[in-house]
Amino acid sequence: MRIVTLFVFLIAHVSLPAKQNELTREEVKSGWRLLFDGRSLEGWMWSRDPEVPQPSWAVRDGVLMTTPGTGKEVYLLTKDSFTDFEFAFEWRAEARANSGVKYRIQMYGESTRRIEPVGFEYQITDDDANPDALSTPRHTAGALYDYVEPHKAGPAHAKIWHRARIVARGLHIEHWLDDVKVIDVDLDTEEAAASFGQSKRQSASMLRRQEKRESPIALQIHDGVVEFRNLKLRPLK
Repeated sequence: MRIVTLFVFLIAHVSLPAKQNELTREEVKSGWRLLFDGRSLEGWMWSRDPEVPQPSWAVRDGVLMTTPGTGKEVYLLTKDSFTDFEFAFEWRAEARANSGVKYRIQMYGESTRRIEPVGFEYQITDDDANPDALSTPRHTAGALYDYVEPHKAGPAHAKIWHRARIVARGLHIEHWLDDVKVIDVDLDTEEAAASFGQSKRQSASMLRRQEKRESPIALQIHDGVVEFRNLKLRPLK
């Protein structure tokens, strides 16, 4: 009887891993919140049009995925905005695919009511075959797209799940890929100025100043099918 009681006690106190698209008790206590419930697009927006179009996104088997050729190709934006935060998610890309996560959005452009965020981008891509990724390291997976090259041991391959993390605290930005910090930059340094200076984009200096720090998180559809799951965020003080 004592052995059985001890076994039950141990089972009750083991920290079991979280299910897909759910938070553990520890994550809840630490202030994490889910951005994707695994079932719907609840909490997301994609148009300011009174007649909201069908988006080029779908939820299948607990996965949020792009659907090129079906629906209107739009960004998905969280209805809530965030300032300083830690954002964790998992992604998987088909061969040659390209996507990204945009944050610290400074402005929006619009074309026929499509919301076009101008902000930092965590690059998501097939490093082995996507033409854009092959053009420069600053366009490979984990990069602060076009501005800072990720420091990683090798390419991010297609058709496998990758773990990603973005940390934005003031003017300090981190990108993580598969539990490795691949970007660690302070935007107010000479090193950052030199890195941003390599870009030909007109928005480079505006983005580095970060005059606006509160914005939604935006998921991009670009090339091919990209899947997301376990999107969770915690605000940082």
